[in-house]
Order: sequence, then C-alpha cells, then structure tokens
Amino acid sequence: MERWSAFVAEHPWRVILMWVVLVIAGGALLGRFGGQLTDSFSVPGTESQAAFDLLAERFPARSGSELVAVFHAEDGSVLDAEAQSAIAAFVRRAAGVDEVALITLPEDRPGSVSRDGRTAIVRVAFDKLANHLSHENISAVIEHGAALRSDTLQIDFAGEPVREYETEEPGTAELIGLAAAMLILIVGFGSIFAAGMPIVSALVGLAVGTAGIMIMAAFLDISTVAPTFGAMLGIGVGIDYALFVIARFREQLAAGVDASEAARAAVTTAGRAVAFAGSIVVVALVGLFAIGIPLVANLGLSAAIVVALEMLVAISLLPAMLVLIGTRIDRLSIPGLRYTAGGEHGRWYRFSRRIERRSWLYLVLGTAVLLVLTFPVLSMEMGVSDDGNRPESYTSRRAYDLISNAFGPGVNGALFAVVDNQGQRLSPHDLEAVSRSLAATDGVAAVLPPNPSANGETALIYLYPTTAPQTSESRELVNRLRESAVPDALDQVAPLTTIYIAGTTAAYGDVTFKMMSRLPFFFALVIGVSILLLMMAFRSILVPLKAAVLNMLAIGSALGFTVAIFQWGWGLELIGLDRTGPIESFIPMIMFAILFGLSMDYEVFLLSRIREHWLETGDSGESVAFGIGASARVITAAAAILIAVFGSFAFFGDERAVKEFGMGMAFAIFIDATLVRLVLVPAFMQIAGPANWYMPRWLDNILPGLTIDPPIPVRTRVRRMLGVALHMVLARPQKSTM
Repeated sequence: MERWSAFVAEHPWRVILMWVVLVIAGGALLGRFGGQLTDSFSVPGTESQAAFDLLAERFPARSGSELVAVFHAEDGSVLDAEAQSAIAAFVRRAAGVDEVALITLPEDRPGSVSRDGRTAIVRVAFDKLANHLSHENISAVIEHGAALRSDTLQIDFAGEPVREYETEEPGTAELIGLAAAMLILIVGFGSIFAAGMPIVSALVGLAVGTAGIMIMAAFLDISTVAPTFGAMLGIGVGIDYALFVIARFREQLAAGVDASEAARAAVTTAGRAVAFAGSIVVVALVGLFAIGIPLVANLGLSAAIVVALEMLVAISLLPAMLVLIGTRIDRLSIPGLRYTAGGEHGRWYRFSRRIERRSWLYLVLGTAVLLVLTFPVLSMEMGVSDDGNRPESYTSRRAYDLISNAFGPGVNGALFAVVDNQGQRLSPHDLEAVSRSLAATDGVAAVLPPNPSANGETALIYLYPTTAPQTSESRELVNRLRESAVPDALDQVAPLTTIYIAGTTAAYGDVTFKMMSRLPFFFALVIGVSILLLMMAFRSILVPLKAAVLNMLAIGSALGFTVAIFQWGWGLELIGLDRTGPIESFIPMIMFAILFGLSMDYEVFLLSRIREHWLETGDSGESVAFGIGASARVITAAAAILIAVFGSFAFFGDERAVKEFGMGMAFAIFIDATLVRLVLVPAFMQIAGPANWYMPRWLDNILPGLTIDPPIPVRTRVRRMLGVALHMVLARPQKSTM
C-alpha cells in the first residue's frame, strides 16, 4: 500500500486519466454488449425445474412464458359486442407480434369467463421464457391491448413477461438518496466543496459498476433488481469509503502536512482499512454462490463488482483528486459548520470512559435489546410476494385484483401437474385417476381437463388453489400435492408414470427449500472467512470472534424489524404498501451477505484506530476510548449517509423486494453504528483489556502476514514496549506486610 500511495501522490493526473478511460470504455462496451435483465431463473435439481424441462420438450408451444390479458366490463358483459370486438382486435394484433406462439381465447379454456360474465381472460403464450424475450415484443402486446381501453372496458395485464416489462427504472429513490447524503456531508464536513467529492467518487464507481452489470446480463441471468441493489450499495459504500479517506486527509492537512503527503498518509492508513473492509464485503457477496441458485449468485456477483469498484475509486481516483485540490477542499465553508480535526478527547471519548466504568451493565443491556429485536425472526415466513403487493399504478397489480375478485385469488397462481408415461400413451383412465386425486386435495378450488401432448405420452393438468400465491396455505398445498395426492395417483396408474407438480408458487417454494438447506454452509463460509481475515489483520483471537457474534445479533435484529413491518404490517402504509406478505426468500441471504460485510467495515475502521493507539501506548483502556473518540464522528456520519440512501429506496422505491431490502438495511446500519459499534464493542473490549490482542505464538506463525497497521516508527515501538513493561510492574499485586 505504501508504494501505491506514493504512486498516486506523485502521478495524480495519470490515475485520473485511467478512470476517465475506464468510464468511457464502460459506456462503449455497454452500448455494444449490454444485455437484458430478468426475473426468470432455473433451480437445478428441483422438481419444478424437472417439470419445466419436460414441458419444454413435450409442449414447446407452452414452454415459454405466458402473458395474461384481463378484460373487464364496467357495465354489462364481456360477451357484449363492444367487449367481443375488443377481444377479437387484441387477438388479431397480438398474433402478429414476433415471439408469440399461441393465443388461448376465453372459450377455449374452461374457467376463463367469470360467473357474472363481466371478466374474461385471454392468454398469450410466447415461444421463449420471459428473460429471453424482446422487450419491444412484450411492449407491443401490452400496447395493442391498452389502445383498446374505454370508459366501459378495463384491460390490464399480468404474468412473467409483464413483470419484465414493468422493471423499475432508476430515478426518484436514487436522487433523493444522493440529496440526503449531500446534506449530511455538508453538515459533517462544513464545506460544500468537501461534501461534493464523495458524491463524485461514488458516482464514478457506480457508473462503471452498472455498466459491468448490464454487460454481464448479456452472458448471465441477472435479476431485474440488480441495478437497484447496485445503486443502493454503490452510493452508500462509495460515499462511506470516500468519507473515511477524506477525513484522514483533512486531519493531515490540519497537522500542517502538504497535500501530497496528506493524500499519501490517508491512503496508507484509511486506505488500508477501506481495502480490507471492502474485500470482506466482496467475499461475503461472492459467498452467495454457495447457495447453488444461479440468479441469486449472479445478484451477489453484481453487487460485489460495484463494491469492488467503489473500493478501488476510494484508494485511487479520490486521493489523486485530493492531491490536486489540496487546501482548497475547505472552500465554500458553511458558517457555523467549520470542520475541526481531531476530536480524540471530545464527547465520544468521554462517553467511552463512562462505558468503561459500567462495562458489564452496558454489555448486558445492549445485548438484551438486540435479542428482543431479533424475536420476530422466529415467526418469519419466507416466500415470494405476488402481484397483489405491487403499487396500483402497475397494470400487473390491477390485473391481479380483477382476477382475484372475478375468479378467486388462486387463479393468479395456477399450479400444474406434468404427467409423463415414459414412452407409452397415457390412457383416459390414468388421466382421470390423476385429476381425481388432485381435485380431492384440500385447498384445490378447481382442476381443468387434461391437455395431452401430440404423441399422447405426456399430459398437462392445470389446477387452481383456493388461496393467493404468496400465502403459506398455497405453499402447504404444494407439499400436500407432492406428498399425498401424487403418491395416491401413482398407485392407480401405469407403473412407469411420473407426476411433477410445478407452477410459480411451487418453484419459489423449491427455491426457499434449497436456500434453507444451503444456509448453514453459507453462514459457515462467510463467517469463517471473515474471522480468518480479521485474525490475520489484527493478530487476535478474541476481536474477530466478538465481531462475528455482534454482527450476527445486529443482522438478526434487522431481520426481525423487517418481519414486523412487511409480514406483521406494523407501519406498512407509511412506506407505500397496503398488503402484508412473506419475506422475499432471497432477502435474508442478500441482507446477511451485505450486512455482515458492512458491519465489518465499521469494525475495521474502529479497530484500526484502536489498534494504532494500542501499538503506540500499550494501554488497552485508553486505546479503546481514543479509538472511539477518533472514529465515532466519522462512523456516525457514514452510517447516517447509508441510512439516508437505503431509507430513500424503502420509502420511494416501487418494488416490494427493494423496499424490504432498503428498510432492513437502514435499520441494521442504525443499530450497528450506534448500539453495536459505540456501546457493545467498547464495553466488551474494556472488559477484555489486553486479552483483546492475544494470539498464541503457534497460530501467529501459521497465519499469513496480512496487516492494516500503518508503519510504526522504531522509537514508537520502543516506547510502547517500555509502556507495557511499566504497566505490568505497576499492576503487579504487592505483598502484604501484615
């Protein structure tokens, strides 16, 4: 790091030019190779995937994604001339759109016209899955239908292609998050000029990272929410990393050091912590590959790319700009908010000393608060929210409500059974036995007539649950069908027959099950690697273990808070939602990976200051208080920025998953930067004393040399050794003279 900091300080224009070229190249490659985002995914090794694979082979016209057009007559009936004319016009126009394979009229599929005659469903099957469809073709089908709306005829659309079409574009939430971050930076730095630099730094990393995500989408299945997650993380961690580097730079300037040397010192100290903390975040995100679900793994990879780029910007482009700006960083200062360096012995130092006097009390009470906040996790239901949780401005939400009101909520999440006789024609008796067994299952509202394949060896049987797709009852129905109805049917049909239960609810249930089965391995991987890296960096056993336990408690409290809002409905309307639902199955995994990494950020930034003072003085209590005093102001400002950024997505984003993620992350950062980092960490470290830095010699010899400690002068090391020796002599118990 010393050599790199020297290069940046001596050649700032070269570093800036490198990033300019990288931004231009990213834009050019994006225009040439940019791909499409998707919400469709495969889950290898599951029953749902086996059913979809068989469906693609035996029913090619039905193997693509299906769009549902819902026609609703405000007055009268959909059988009237006006509605029938609109339906015929829509079918005629949609049939001419590329990638449309099959259109099913209401009269061709039983149950497609409501009992009151006011609502009808037209199904448009594409020849590809939604993630492989042209956005223009999906748009064309929707626009053909929207053009036929009238005051008396409502037409709305649902289905996987519609969700792809309605992907939320970056906009309001990002701008509000940036504005809030800018305001916090102005208050923290006291200068508009200084506050603008972290924004510029974060936007450069985000621009290159977003281009990278979209280029990857041409080769991998990348989720539609990946750019939004990337924006949240990129803006948040990018500003945070820049904040720590700039704070060190200004400390050096205040000490009378010139700009070049100040930038070099900032990279050598804060830059080390940024590189190390960012690496932990990247490791945690890449650890999502252990889950075994490509779309989730690629979402983690997308976020990891953004974080890595923000980290590189903070230790290269940012210090290069600081060298050129120098003391002008304090231009445009705000009266009453002038920046003052130091603060090592200010109110946060005194607060830490107060904790030292009652360490056990603060530790016990703080831990109790985290455990209470974690309690709702015990009732967490993981699944996937349906279109009924989307804003009413979305056509998919309006179509969902129309279908629920006219046909029942289960029609929004139809399940299907794929019956295959492995080379032999299915007999009517066999199909009747399967249909009868499915219909007798508790929770099934209706079973449609079997639809045999061309060769008669495979049949597709649709069935409608009585409950909405996102409910626990629908997930339990899938289990009953697989565990009871299917075995009962197999006892009545030909010996080689196989029956797969699939559908959106079943597929997401399989996703949740697979995630849960891989959860212990994922936790062990992320926690184990993080502990190992912290042991290598701080040459301690106790510090990494303490960090892991406290981080887990902070993450648990954040998940509990998320359950209370989105599943229990506490304050749900305040963030623009009107219905409760399960926690998105991938949210806990993503939150764990990111929060564990971000928690380590604050841990590293705080411990690096504590350890610096420990290496200089050998006084454990003073080092903890000094580290809190030196870091608390920057940590709270950084946390406030992240809370503002994540909170803006929670309140102003449209997607439910984004709101869940934003609210959970904002609360987690708040808890971590206040209760955990500024209360529990100093309380524990004051109790542990010098044992914080104990490591057996044999383990010290085995672990590779990885350090974030800045170079310590020989004179300082000698002074530290003498101080430790004197401390040991003074602390030795005196013999009694009695």
